[in-house]
Amino acid sequence: MKKLILIIDDDTDYTADLELLLRKDFRTVSAENIRQGISLLRQRAPDLVILDLMLKNGESGLSAIDLIKMEDENVPIIMITDYSSVETAIKAIKKGAYDYISKTTRISELKIQMEKALEHRLIKLRAKTLEEEVEKPFKNLIGKTPTMQRLKEQIKLFANNSSTLLIYGESGTGKELVTRQIHQNSDRADRPFVAVNCAAIPKELLESELFGHEKGAFTGAVSRKPGRFELAGDGILFLDEIGELDQRAQVALLRVLQEKEFHRVGGTNLIKTNARVIAATNRKLEILVQKGMFRKDLFYRLEILRIDVPPLRERKEDIPLLVKHFAKTASIEARLPVKNFAPESLKLLMHYEWPGNVRELYNFVMRAVVLSQNSDEIVLNIPDRQRLGDINFFDDTIPMMETWEEMIEARKKAADRASRQVEKYFVDSILEKYNHNISHAAQKLGIDRTTLHKTIKRVKEEEENRE
Repeated sequence: MKKLILIIDDDTDYTADLELLLRKDFRTVSAENIRQGISLLRQRAPDLVILDLMLKNGESGLSAIDLIKMEDENVPIIMITDYSSVETAIKAIKKGAYDYISKTTRISELKIQMEKALEHRLIKLRAKTLEEEVEKPFKNLIGKTPTMQRLKEQIKLFANNSSTLLIYGESGTGKELVTRQIHQNSDRADRPFVAVNCAAIPKELLESELFGHEKGAFTGAVSRKPGRFELAGDGILFLDEIGELDQRAQVALLRVLQEKEFHRVGGTNLIKTNARVIAATNRKLEILVQKGMFRKDLFYRLEILRIDVPPLRERKEDIPLLVKHFAKTASIEARLPVKNFAPESLKLLMHYEWPGNVRELYNFVMRAVVLSQNSDEIVLNIPDRQRLGDINFFDDTIPMMETWEEMIEARKKAADRASRQVEKYFVDSILEKYNHNISHAAQKLGIDRTTLHKTIKRVKEEEENRE
């Protein structure tokens, strides 16, 4: 849909001519004074304001800038001036206007300025809303096993396809990394990549995050905010944990995928989208569909293309490559000499099942590198070896058993230690899944927030005592 331009000028003849000249490329609304202009700004939420510097009855466009920015701090303002007021127009730019033009400016030049202002607005919104991309632990998919080769071939095959894509994989397998590889290998590589974790956003705010909202749409909506679809533009929108969407959000998403347009929450203007949607989940959506928890029509709309990311236990031959890369990354970050794992330690890493997949391996290696500062190579300590299954519970902390009673007592201690390890793994995986949002995690688990807090505290204390 064409962008909406608000013209605030008391020269009705100039305004009429300008609206006629802009009609082909833009929609326009106009006001003769500041009061009418602010009213239209609230009602119509324009994408750009063209503001006369000198209005009737002594009104100054300079005073209107602050009022406009109070309503929508991101809307660009182009001032209209005559030659004698250029110095004042420069003051307007310092107050927040994007640029200024003369009333004698050719319409072609004005349109160029308007397009630049609209593009500048979108860049500002992206920079403000999206976190600055940081260097990832690894940019490329690491692995030479046949399983990984097939995955890389699928990425190349699907990269330049605009159809929606559903990525399956256990937690920690690298579903977002696969999506980023698709983005980097596609013809959209120079366009935005916007990621949304559907499980980490409260359901009452999810539609606002996806589609944006207008000022006053709900309590706390103090200004207009673009959604992730709008920020993605012609790039890629990655919806992680898609299985966590509630029914209302599923309906809204289905409509966008079908119609390629949406409204901001509380808005009336239709916004077109050409973003490619890639969704990911660690849950089997087919089962959720059977249980009535996920819409069948949305499932079919998402799974036009599909990629299954293998768990680490199915490609253990890639572990040495991953460990070498992670160890190098960790050493550089910790400003330590780059060291390799001792052969015995690497063998233990190869035999472990890694239920947390590549993410768990990465965290393990990072920790091991930091703890091995005083050695020439990385040798796993007793707690780490025990975690990997190299040491059973009958270590030096449990004395030799010679009686039935001693065996019963040792069994209790072993069971207690095993239960604590299960609890720790559970807490780590839950916090990872919900981005350390304890309130949201507790809600999903159906327990009190205080209960989860106490469990986390106990796990941390036990881990510190073991070290």
